[in-house]
Amino acid sequence: MRSLLLIASILSVGPLYAEKWDRSSNPHYFQVVAGGPLKLNLNQLPTEAKLSDHRYGWSETYWPSNLGGIAYRWNSPNPQPFKFKLYKKEELLKMNQQQLSELSPAELYDISQGDYKYSLTKKVLKTYSPDDLWWEGICHGWAQAASNYPEPDKTIVVNKDGIKVPFGASDVKGLLSMHDAFNSKGLYARIGDRCGVEGKVPGEAFLEDGETSLPPPHLANRSECADVNAGAFHIVLSNMIGIYSKGFVADVDRFNDVWNQPIVGYESSFHEEHPLNPTDFRDGVERKIRVITIMKYGDELEFYTPEAAAEGVLSFVSKNPVSGTPAQLTSARKYEYILDLNSQDEIVGGSWISEARPDMLWMMTKNKKFRDGRFPLEGLNQIYKPVKR
Repeated sequence: MRSLLLIASILSVGPLYAEKWDRSSNPHYFQVVAGGPLKLNLNQLPTEAKLSDHRYGWSETYWPSNLGGIAYRWNSPNPQPFKFKLYKKEELLKMNQQQLSELSPAELYDISQGDYKYSLTKKVLKTYSPDDLWWEGICHGWAQAASNYPEPDKTIVVNKDGIKVPFGASDVKGLLSMHDAFNSKGLYARIGDRCGVEGKVPGEAFLEDGETSLPPPHLANRSECADVNAGAFHIVLSNMIGIYSKGFVADVDRFNDVWNQPIVGYESSFHEEHPLNPTDFRDGVERKIRVITIMKYGDELEFYTPEAAAEGVLSFVSKNPVSGTPAQLTSARKYEYILDLNSQDEIVGGSWISEARPDMLWMMTKNKKFRDGRFPLEGLNQIYKPVKR
């Protein structure tokens, strides 16, 4: 970490007016998940940091809804989403470890609990449809779980009938993601509002999105789409990662689509000071500083296909943990903004320069124990084993 050095020079861009955070962007909401007060003084905030434990922020799929979520047989050579046979106990007793390992995370869970009626699997399959949008899934559960729990190791659970159920790392990660998406009841914090306007920031679209463009300004600049106040963003990022070394979740898609990612680090550089205007003085702003921040996050793994493997992809959904290996995917977003400071160098607001910006920042703390809820997942208390550091 480096201490902050402010550079006093003048930007050549037009005037930017002070923008204080509103009620939806109050960074102090994050105190409940940080576990303490947030620092506001810019000189006390690290200019770069990463989580101290590399086992957090693990890469994983978002378990797409149109494939059946965690009821997708990702390790099978012929997955056939939504169309597969559920095996009876007698058939399972005859299966070897390789055959069992080809079942979905939901099926493995049910078998480990001695539930041959497949309560979890059937409930998951009824929740999703092949017609769901390609980007829908449980990225909110994955990003939250990856911020709450060290990456799980693979494990074998012996059920009441002696069946040795082999869970791979991704099988357990899928179950953790489902739990935190639907069953978790921890402390919750969020800043920013959900933007429902269709559009994409240039360079952030996927091939599956087809042709995209920025929405018109009158829609893009709605309060819920202008997004998290830039000053509040900087406070939360640098406190959660830089001061408390705690992960959190950011929806990195500014507009309608939701891409929740587990945040693992950042680097900020500080540039010219911007000239003040009468509104700034009225609002108690005495300095305006341009900032460029690179925010880093765990990214999605792909399901294995021969085509992707031929293209050199390494980061597939896996039976083995990925943290600390080349298969762990970390991506980044570049943000540019102005920070508003008062006479004590405390951040009191900010405004965005870049079109790229997060839609929401949020986090829910983990429960002491895994629990049943919308989905039966209490058995995770026996299944989840964190990988060793």
